[in-house]
Amino acid sequence: MTTIKSHTGVWIANGNEAIGYAALHAGVDFFAHYPGSPVNGVEPHLKHLNSQHNRGIVFNDALNEHVAALSAMGASMAGARSMLVMKHVGLNIAADPLNYVGYSGVRGGMVIIVGTDPGANSSTGEEDVHWYAKQFNLPLFEPTHIQEIYDTVLEAYELSEELELPVMVFVSGLVCHNTAPLQPRLAELKDKQFGFSPNRAKYINVGESAVKNHRILIEKIALWGEQQQGAKLYGKGDASTLVITRGNTHQHVLEATELLGLSDQVDVLNVVAVYPIPKSVMSLHLPNRKQILFIEDQDGFLENQTKMELFHLLKGSVHGKDLVPAYGEITAAKVTDVLAKFMGVDYQSKALDALEVPERLGTFCEGCPHTSSYFAIEQAIPKDKRVIGGDIGCSSLPPFKADWLLCMNAGVGISQGMRPFLPNQSIISTGGDGSFFHAGLLSVMNAVQNKLPLLHVVFDNRSVAMTGHQISASVSVDYQKLLEACGVDSFTEVNAFKPREISEVIHAKEDLLGVHVIWISGSCALIPDPVSDYRRANLYPEIHPEKCANCTLCYETLACPAIISNDQNQFEINLDRCMRCGVCYEICPNEAIEIHQILKPNHE
Repeated sequence: MTTIKSHTGVWIANGNEAIGYAALHAGVDFFAHYPGSPVNGVEPHLKHLNSQHNRGIVFNDALNEHVAALSAMGASMAGARSMLVMKHVGLNIAADPLNYVGYSGVRGGMVIIVGTDPGANSSTGEEDVHWYAKQFNLPLFEPTHIQEIYDTVLEAYELSEELELPVMVFVSGLVCHNTAPLQPRLAELKDKQFGFSPNRAKYINVGESAVKNHRILIEKIALWGEQQQGAKLYGKGDASTLVITRGNTHQHVLEATELLGLSDQVDVLNVVAVYPIPKSVMSLHLPNRKQILFIEDQDGFLENQTKMELFHLLKGSVHGKDLVPAYGEITAAKVTDVLAKFMGVDYQSKALDALEVPERLGTFCEGCPHTSSYFAIEQAIPKDKRVIGGDIGCSSLPPFKADWLLCMNAGVGISQGMRPFLPNQSIISTGGDGSFFHAGLLSVMNAVQNKLPLLHVVFDNRSVAMTGHQISASVSVDYQKLLEACGVDSFTEVNAFKPREISEVIHAKEDLLGVHVIWISGSCALIPDPVSDYRRANLYPEIHPEKCANCTLCYETLACPAIISNDQNQFEINLDRCMRCGVCYEICPNEAIEIHQILKPNHE
């Protein structure tokens, strides 16, 4: 038995760090993830702890959530404790294997961490994935503060091994990024014996055996739901009004009741075990209430489950999504306003009126390879003749060069269906290297299989940058041989910082039949390679005002944020921001940009 000695006293941690500490102290053996905000901080923190404590945790930086889920299942089936981490939209990708993991069960504890994002603060869209818990028939907890995250994850491992089922823990962006005191436990790790024993009755889930195991799963989760105690009442217990909360809204409701002077008139029931709902506890507190108000974000999962399972106890009026919006982040100000109106309190709202704020488009980082890549595409084909299929990742950032942005691999997927019907327009599908290895390769193979005309551009910045800068598979995989083996008709690799060459290649490929891949390579500006470091240290560009014709090609069309307009309405280069990529020098039609060299070059 090994004891992990923690620092004495209280730590300060955010939600991601609390998960990492809990994983370490729970004795996690295997960690699999496809990271995304708000939970992209778990993996680097746990890797640091693993190195610090010499724990020997095996990390799987998966290429998509489907593979991550299967690998975590495999580790737990062999008796290891595993943790699976993804954001809410990733749960869609992992849904296939997670629909079946309850049938086969696990031996070692398996905890699934899902970062939710009400309000789409770090996502392309908001989506309520609580409904998957009912579909998977897996326990779901939603802790509301830092200490509760830590405690819930530790307890989830114990419950997982007791039920032989994975346990899901949802953490919202607000909780993940919050920082608060954390009291750790002294962890004693038990010696483990890993191994796998074939069991056809459990692990072969086809036809009749799958139906049998599905029945066993439903019965198991229903029995546990009757017994579990995952809710806590705040208040005297006899108020005529009961407010039921989960997740972010719990702390907001407690603040609102105090602010409005309602502490004696309102009881608050916070539900941490969101699925199955804790019937034994809720049954004690639902009767004899004149009115019940559910305050929760997104679709009203808790309200729905309570009405379905405990409708016979709801004698008074019940409100929820008729008063609380099902979209956006439910802020403290919104909660206070809703509760004040519901309770008839004269309260002057502190919430700001919604203002019409002009859209402020963002841009790529200075020296981002996507800047010149999109510039090259736009220069190669006139706007009225081109359609650019967009993907998710850094290439989807403002100023939104693509014609659609939906989900990963939407660029290459949607383009295939659109291509046969737009014979007079050039369709270029785009996607990053992360999306390519996530599932984009399969989409390209589909085009080959169906003999579709497809021009696909991969933006390879050697990093899956938007989700935490994990190393791209393009660093270790021979992607040219991979694509050629899949049967593409041509493969061309181009330097991202050579937009003229990119435009020429696109011109040559745009009207060809068959599947053609253009691979545009250039290091992420935030993870520069040695050549980039050298250029930034030894070169400096300058715009000569007397040669500049104010064509705005570099300033507006390329839109490099390092090029600014000074007080004399002349363009100049901010050397503190400039990454010396040289793209502005290459595209200037007036030879107004000069690159000075400080030292004798030793790189090409």
